Amino acid sequence: MSATKVNGTPPGSAGSARSRKSAWEDNNTPVPQPISDAARTQLEVENKTKPDPQNLNSSRPASAASVLSSRSRKSAWEKEEHTHRESIRKTKNGRSHNGDVRLKSVELEEKQRDADAESVLITDGSCMDSLKDFTKVFRSKKFKSEKLERLYQRYFFSLNKSSLTYLIGLLALVCIVMITYYYAAGNTSWVKGVVLGLVFVYLIILEVFCNRSSFTQKQLSIVCYTVLGVVFIVVLVSVLSAVPASASAAVWCTVFFIYMIYTLLPVRMRLAVLGGCSCALLHIVCAAANNHSDWFLWRQILANIFIFTCANIAGVFTHYPTEVAQRQAFLETRKCIEARLNSQRENQQQERLLLSVLPRHVAMEMKADIASKQEDMMFHKIYIQRHENVSILFADIEGFTMLSSQCTAQELVKILNELFARFDKLAQENHCLRIKILGDCYYCVSGLPEPRPDHAHCCVEMGLDMIDAITTVREVTRVNVNMRVGIHSGRVHCGVLGLRKWQFDVWSNDVSLANHMEAGGMPGRVHVTKDSMECLNGDYEVELGLGIERNSYLRDHNIETYLIVASHPRPKLQQQLMNEQINHGTLPTTASKGRSSSVTQLETWSAEKPFANFMANSGKEIRQMGYVDSDLRPGEANIHNKLGLMSQEKQDPDDEVNEFLGRAIDARSIDRLRSEHVKRFTLTFRKKDLEDKYSRVRDHMINSYLVCALAMLILICFTQLSIFPPTYLMLVLFLVSCCVVLLCLTLSCAEKCSCMPRRCQKFSTAVAENRWRGSLVAAVSLISMAVVAICTIFAYDNTDITKCLADMYNVSVDDVTIELLNNASIQYGDPYHTHCRTDKPACHFPEYFTFCVLLTMLACAVFQQMSCVVKLGIMMSIGVVYLIVVEVPYVTVLDNRDFLIQAHQGMEDQLFVALKVLTPCVILLYIIALWLHGTQVESTSRLDFLWRLQAKEEKEEMEDLQAYNKRLLYNILPSFVANYFLSHDTKDSELYHQDCECVSVMFASITNFSEFYTELEGNHEGVECLRLLNEIIADFDEIIGEEQFKTIEKIKTIGYTYMAASGLTDETNDKVHKTHVCALADFAFRIKEQLNYVNEHSFNNFRMRVGLNVGPVVAGVIGARKPQYDIWGNTVNVASRMDSTGVADKIQITQEMHNVLMNHGYSFECRGVIKVKGKGEMVTYFLTGQPKDRQ
Repeated sequence: MSATKVNGTPPGSAGSARSRKSAWEDNNTPVPQPISDAARTQLEVENKTKPDPQNLNSSRPASAASVLSSRSRKSAWEKEEHTHRESIRKTKNGRSHNGDVRLKSVELEEKQRDADAESVLITDGSCMDSLKDFTKVFRSKKFKSEKLERLYQRYFFSLNKSSLTYLIGLLALVCIVMITYYYAAGNTSWVKGVVLGLVFVYLIILEVFCNRSSFTQKQLSIVCYTVLGVVFIVVLVSVLSAVPASASAAVWCTVFFIYMIYTLLPVRMRLAVLGGCSCALLHIVCAAANNHSDWFLWRQILANIFIFTCANIAGVFTHYPTEVAQRQAFLETRKCIEARLNSQRENQQQERLLLSVLPRHVAMEMKADIASKQEDMMFHKIYIQRHENVSILFADIEGFTMLSSQCTAQELVKILNELFARFDKLAQENHCLRIKILGDCYYCVSGLPEPRPDHAHCCVEMGLDMIDAITTVREVTRVNVNMRVGIHSGRVHCGVLGLRKWQFDVWSNDVSLANHMEAGGMPGRVHVTKDSMECLNGDYEVELGLGIERNSYLRDHNIETYLIVASHPRPKLQQQLMNEQINHGTLPTTASKGRSSSVTQLETWSAEKPFANFMANSGKEIRQMGYVDSDLRPGEANIHNKLGLMSQEKQDPDDEVNEFLGRAIDARSIDRLRSEHVKRFTLTFRKKDLEDKYSRVRDHMINSYLVCALAMLILICFTQLSIFPPTYLMLVLFLVSCCVVLLCLTLSCAEKCSCMPRRCQKFSTAVAENRWRGSLVAAVSLISMAVVAICTIFAYDNTDITKCLADMYNVSVDDVTIELLNNASIQYGDPYHTHCRTDKPACHFPEYFTFCVLLTMLACAVFQQMSCVVKLGIMMSIGVVYLIVVEVPYVTVLDNRDFLIQAHQGMEDQLFVALKVLTPCVILLYIIALWLHGTQVESTSRLDFLWRLQAKEEKEEMEDLQAYNKRLLYNILPSFVANYFLSHDTKDSELYHQDCECVSVMFASITNFSEFYTELEGNHEGVECLRLLNEIIADFDEIIGEEQFKTIEKIKTIGYTYMAASGLTDETNDKVHKTHVCALADFAFRIKEQLNYVNEHSFNNFRMRVGLNVGPVVAGVIGARKPQYDIWGNTVNVASRMDSTGVADKIQITQEMHNVLMNHGYSFECRGVIKVKGKGEMVTYFLTGQPKDRQ
């Protein structure tokens, strides 16, 4: 049977999560309960940071299969009481002792390189932080990257276009209302009608223009500026042509325009602030100029200033969260796309990594099993396939020991990599599948995985090419090296055994024969069996090989062998290699000899670095070295190029993501998403779980909203104080309402203020983390504002002036004229006139109550996280209550105002719409406009939530895939080697190599397994024998995963020999107490016990022979297409000899090993002097017992 290096850790290793019943227990034995994996931390939108993947220290990787498995397995040989072995061990930094990468939460935050839009997301801090967050509101946001900013504008283009069309429609509606009211009252002036009419026509043209399919972002920006101009014209005309002329004329529409500029006009904050302030200033200037003769003008102007300031604040606090949410949603969507592309790359890297070690058919089967989480099985699944009619080639480098003795560790690894990289290329050219490298032995198979009728020809050509290649090496390096090649044709079982260090291997008696064909071969010749010669069909000249004279196995089995005669010269490869030397300018001269020369000459082959094709940024380097992924099917290259997976050198990753996002934006349909996920009227999610998640999303702007509400309340108070006579009721309502809103704000900010009581902090957290609680707090604040806006009217006199004058002058109400009003000395704007009022002051400007109510509605619209249905309910309640008050008990106040201003203007007829008619229309217009805006904001917010949720899932998937890829890497290489490649730039990093001192090496062989292995029909031609070997190796792999053996690294399995070493890193090498040496000795005892347990339950009599040695070794990674970690040196050779010259059921150790272990209380038996091949006579010992404290 052949050698097998088993790279990896499939399901069932220490730390694995799959449980199964022993294959040898009674069927009535209860199956152990599954033990679930340590719960993986769920990704939150704002949570913790990712763990450092480099901080592994001496930890070992868990099984790759255990990444997705959720069951813990029991050994096939263990009874139930053995199932309680600890399988998951925790350490610092979120890792288990065996290197598991625990998935931690990832913040979805804005990248500094991408954006300077600072978020107002609340973070832990002092109360001063809230003030700093408040100042951020007035900043204009823009990404530093112009490309990103254009992409953002493109991302929200459809939404901005929709907002703009809404605004244009509302402006057109306002124009119609103003024209209707103006001429319905009997006015005949054509100026206002013509101007507003032209504006209306222009707005209709703009509406049609904006709804064209060819409408662009640049055109949208131009239209925004023209709309601002239209707004200024409407305000100008409305104030200057107001009938009756008053400073309060057109205030309601100016407030409406200001707020709509912030909310529906898609412009940046600075332009919105400039537009809102300019609109307010235009109204104030025109009103002051048009009403300069009014003695009370200053009171109205001052009140207007407060009102417009309030409207601008409401607009700012609406515009800012909307833009922040949109930009954040854009960034998170971009991250979602980036995660998708990264997942694509990671998946490609994962497959490339697997395919660098395993053939496609085996790798795909293993991946499918891992992903499907198969049910508990009695045995580990064995990945073995049988193939008939294949040829097996074994090749050994004769004279390599002499070459390696002249090299340092770095040079030895380079030489090995260059040689075997060349052989790998030859194998690909000759349609051979390299199986494994064993020291200086290389073996491959032709006819796998797809059968080939010329498999024997391929192997012979491969052998001849290898001999030619080594001939060139000999000429270049001046070192006498040669190849000894053996070939046999037959059948094989191929696949993967064990749980750690997965590597593809082949087994069969024919494989064993091919191995002995190499051992009995001759340097520089291809040695073939009779079976292989028959497959060649006489295409090659052969001569008798006489292998029975050089190998006892061939002699015992009477194998007839032949040597291939290269009847024709093969200059092709030699000339190619010599050309490479000339092109690199390194053609050997008489002076270019020695150790450094040999390495230099071999480096000109430009062999690939191991794992260059796994690194994330390796695409360019791979192609520069001429590597093309042969596993890509036709047409895949184009797809990968589109995704940026094969063209990193041509396109920056950020540009690639932006390009992909651009295509996603074009395909994105907001209307489709809205119809699929959101109900039409209530805008709640159709899926209850989504609605629950959305309601629990933290409202980071709640504090800012409450600050805005408090500021607006104070400005409403100032407005009423400046325009109305102060009263005690007004003072009480102001104080109470301000206290209520301030209390709400304080409780909401309590979470950030360490000085606040703990209950208040909990209440603050509960409000921020639940939308309904936040809506309740907002409703309390809005009700307080509405009370101030409405209830202060009760402090003023509501006596009907016309009725009072009729009684005073003894005339009917219809006969009351302006002259009677002037005779009574009742002057417009004087609240304390002596006639026609009670003890309460009169109210001559009731329209300002309406303005205050409108501001309260704007405050309601500011709370954007509040449901639009709740907003509609609150606004309608406020509007209905106010209209009931002013249309029933206080309707006389509105009539008095109309009569007084008519008298003040000297108008014989009332050429304007009564205030009691205009007020309900304005209230209704505001409710409709704010509700439409609220629905748009909420639907956008909910769709942004869907995008964020998708980004979170994509990031979680990417995290899983990255962790899975690392585990795959750790199952092929030791974690410390994998980290070396992950932490170094592939352009500059050297091959991994390390001189290790005081390393303990173990070879453990099942001596009689070859006798057990038979190929019969009853055992599926040997598959059942391999299944048993797989269980034994898997049990050894589980033991090596235990905490006490964390310093031990499995190197590989060679047929039925298990190779391991301890102390390969500074972290695991105890240079003082040599505890890592003791750990390997203890491991030898443990696997002997485990094999006895297997014998007991499988009714076999397997015997184990163990050899141990300690000393210096050279460790490194060789092979680019099939990277392999290995150790070399005299220590390894002697440890192997301790195994091969040992005795069954004994642990044979060297004198050096004895000197270390004797200080730790181990017991020994001196075997004496034995002859060791290549070493002469050596004194060895049998290790017979452990100290009591280590048993």
